[in-house]
Amino acid sequence: MSSIFMDIADVLIAPDGATGGAGPVSLGLVAQDGAAYWGDVTLPAGIERVAAVASALRLRERITPVLSGQRLEGLRDLSGRIRSSVGDEGALGGALLVAAQEAWLEAAHSAAGDAVAQLRREYTFPDRDAPPGNPVACLLEISDHAATAERVDQMLSLRPAAIGYRLTGGHVAEAIGENAEHLQRFVRELGRRAETMAVGEGYRPGVYLGLNGALGQLAGDPVRHIGKVLGNVVGLQTAAGERQLILEEPFRLDDVLGQAANLHRLRDFIRRTPDSLKRAAPTLLAVRAPATLDDAQVYSETDAAHILVTDLPGDIDTALISLSRTDEKLASYWRLPAGATPRQAARAVFLAGVARSAAILVSCDADVATLPSFVLRLLAEQRVASSTHVVQSAAAPPPGSR
Repeated sequence: MSSIFMDIADVLIAPDGATGGAGPVSLGLVAQDGAAYWGDVTLPAGIERVAAVASALRLRERITPVLSGQRLEGLRDLSGRIRSSVGDEGALGGALLVAAQEAWLEAAHSAAGDAVAQLRREYTFPDRDAPPGNPVACLLEISDHAATAERVDQMLSLRPAAIGYRLTGGHVAEAIGENAEHLQRFVRELGRRAETMAVGEGYRPGVYLGLNGALGQLAGDPVRHIGKVLGNVVGLQTAAGERQLILEEPFRLDDVLGQAANLHRLRDFIRRTPDSLKRAAPTLLAVRAPATLDDAQVYSETDAAHILVTDLPGDIDTALISLSRTDEKLASYWRLPAGATPRQAARAVFLAGVARSAAILVSCDADVATLPSFVLRLLAEQRVASSTHVVQSAAAPPPGSR
């Protein structure tokens, strides 16, 4: 294939028969030249593998006719055809769509040396040069239920740009303290530990806190008591010292307009505090990408936050549309869960290039070595190749994964 257009001959599901166990499931797109490109099917929770494979094979019979023998004009064309074919098939239909999108990206990357540029045009990202010397960063995070001192040390040993800590449970006051004092202590200890492990390196990793609305819960009413939320933010800034501090969803309101408006207030208050004025790196606010495109634009148009975080695996077509619409105002992060596959990690690196994202956020809940090291390796290779003007394939999957 000489361009990003693709003539599809067939659609495959592997395995091609319903079997037991907990093995992986893949979807493949076969091009007219016989090359097969694969994506990983992330099975929805609560669905047994035997039933999932049987359903995937059934849905393949609906997907194949709308793709086979067709010359697809891009990722958006592929996504629209699959959505129309699977109809109201819920989570499994969505998982097959995402796997097909991953396979398409692999084909596009293999076929066209300027696949990134072509996808930027397809999704109408602003036409401007990539900022020089601004590589994609890797942030490593761990959830409260998985965090141990040993695991945090292992994360620090990989020298990520920032260490993240994600709150997942209830009983917020017990977990982080009525004035977030336990969380502040963690942030301070993290800085001390980094200095101890990297003596003389000048390594000062940022701190990314996935707060899950915790500061709002401490305040009771984060709109009426925005001052208490601000006070806890200042306390976390003090604990972070000169390190970059990023706060994801310090509170959660049911209405996206209300959430955006209150985040805008908090952002403005943070900017004007004496502590913020002394900081070399401003405190940043992050939001998880909403389910609808219109909601994502609300955050951009109201200057409510600095960063939009998109979870993978997820609908890549919708994500790229959202990021192209919010590109002018919001930086973008891609987040990989603990169960992400190497192929999904490689796709994240590729998508970060398409969206000119600031970072990839990698969960270390299940593994502090394999997945984080793989992402760091790809980003380092991409950075070196870019600096020496080498045409490289950082987003290609590892050997044997195709």
